[in-house]
Amino acid sequence: MRKHRNKNKRSRFSILFPILTILGIGIIAVLTSGYEKSWTFNWNGIEKNIQDSISVYKYQSISSGIGGNGRAMPEEIESRKWIMQNATESELLKLTEFPNGNIKAIAYEGLLRKKNFKNKTELISNAIKDTVYSVYYQSGCLGDKLEIGEYLVQNVLMIDDRIPPFRPELIVDFGLSKMEKQKILNEFHNRKK
Repeated sequence: MRKHRNKNKRSRFSILFPILTILGIGIIAVLTSGYEKSWTFNWNGIEKNIQDSISVYKYQSISSGIGGNGRAMPEEIESRKWIMQNATESELLKLTEFPNGNIKAIAYEGLLRKKNFKNKTELISNAIKDTVYSVYYQSGCLGDKLEIGEYLVQNVLMIDDRIPPFRPELIVDFGLSKMEKQKILNEFHNRKK
């Protein structure tokens, strides 16, 4: 009789083990599928109001300010400008490491717009090499997925000689010399895709 009982215990275990294994794998898959790298981002040194703005903006695309049907959407630009103007250089530098392409692009652009920021050429070079995350850019009814460097060279600096030139009144002077712009363009055109 004892032998008979051990067989029952073994057969129960042999049925229960695969079920528990599949259930465990399913639970792990569900828990990890919603994981975002931004959850583990170190916010030390970034003010609460900047953190709140980033938390909202990370789910938006970067807008040219023109919405569907050609309507002006200035509030989308204003919220991005607010982050760039109110974040300090150290906060923006830290945000270039944030695991979201749109936030990284805002941080790079904000640093470019800081008049006293040094090493803008090196900063853009880092942005060109920063290819893990993409920028989602929207203008009117059209949206596009861009590399961070591509967004900066074409839509912020507006120096890409492979696209039609912008009207002079739209181009902002970021304090880069012709030689620095050419160096950036060379690196941009020779980047690995």
